[in-house]
Amino acid sequence: MLLISILLLILVAALVALAFALNALWSVLRNKVPYVPTSRWAVEWMAKHVDLIEDAVVYDLGCGDARVLRALKKAHPSIRAIGYEIAWWPYLLARWRSRGTGVEIRHVSYFTADLHDADLIFCFLLDAVMADTETLLRKQLKKGASVYSYGFRFPDWQASEEIRNPRPRGHSSLWVYRA
Repeated sequence: MLLISILLLILVAALVALAFALNALWSVLRNKVPYVPTSRWAVEWMAKHVDLIEDAVVYDLGCGDARVLRALKKAHPSIRAIGYEIAWWPYLLARWRSRGTGVEIRHVSYFTADLHDADLIFCFLLDAVMADTETLLRKQLKKGASVYSYGFRFPDWQASEEIRNPRPRGHSSLWVYRA
């Protein structure tokens, strides 16, 4: 009986792992961007160093589990923090982890969003969508809005600053752009 229970548990774990793998593959094929959490150093840097005005509007494009928005909201409680996530698993995870924090998560593509009121945009995307995202932001952002892109640069937009990973073996940077 114990052996059957162990085998059943292994089977369930394997099915769950397969479901996650298939979801990740589908997400990459459909959305071109998989769910990969933002590094802790970048989340901590954002919460500690980004200066936001009271009632600022902050968007995270492809927010994953919304860790950046939650950290910014904790550091600046008056902001309006909104995340866009189209993949189901990260969306549900973001909703769960953001409950009671005042962070709003929307299950829709950010390409359909109205971002005109943004004071700050955060994104951790891939090269496959950076050009289209740059075009969207350049059309919509108001003058003075900031864009922080983790890991990937926009192809034609000149970054005003690069924040390098402070860890000795860290590779990813945080790129800052101004509208």
